[in-house]
Amino acid sequence: MAEEVVGTSKLHGLLIHVENEDTEIDVDTPTHKVEKGIDLSDHVERKPIVVKISGLLIRPTADRVETLVQKLQTIEFEGKLITYEGRRIYKNMLVSGLSIKANSSVMNGYRFSLTLTEVRIGQSSYLKPKVKAVTASKAKAGRKQTENKKSVKTTTHTVKKGDTYSSLAKKYGVSVASLQKLNGYDPRKIPIGAKLKMG
Repeated sequence: MAEEVVGTSKLHGLLIHVENEDTEIDVDTPTHKVEKGIDLSDHVERKPIVVKISGLLIRPTADRVETLVQKLQTIEFEGKLITYEGRRIYKNMLVSGLSIKANSSVMNGYRFSLTLTEVRIGQSSYLKPKVKAVTASKAKAGRKQTENKKSVKTTTHTVKKGDTYSSLAKKYGVSVASLQKLNGYDPRKIPIGAKLKMG
């Protein structure tokens, strides 16, 4: 259904005078049998919106008209996605079928027509997993704590009859001198029942 617009519209920010704007909004409907109880919306697919516009490309000078035409050609040839702001706003549109016509009724410009076809942009359903970033300072701090943490394990031995620094040193794998230094008892007078530090 054609609508008479007659007014200034914007095509990718370029001012153009649109006289007619014809919009096609359609769907593909199922032509085969659909099983009873199945949702019909699963079989109906929306088609891209198509907008056909026509009107005037006019500017105060012939040079500026030519610049406008060149810009429209570039948009069409390079397949740029554009926004059209006319009676309604349409986004993600491609220009095709640009046609210009010169006649005596338009002094500084052309009559034009073109087709805008919507491009439906799909998005991936894949989501990247979020990885928690560990800052270098935190990583180093964690390492320092591990490195600086000494596993201090103090072993004690309760002295029994017959224990000597020498026998205990062999049993616990330490030196006699270190046992004497840690405990301070005279090697000949180690009291029975005393708790000796082994390391």
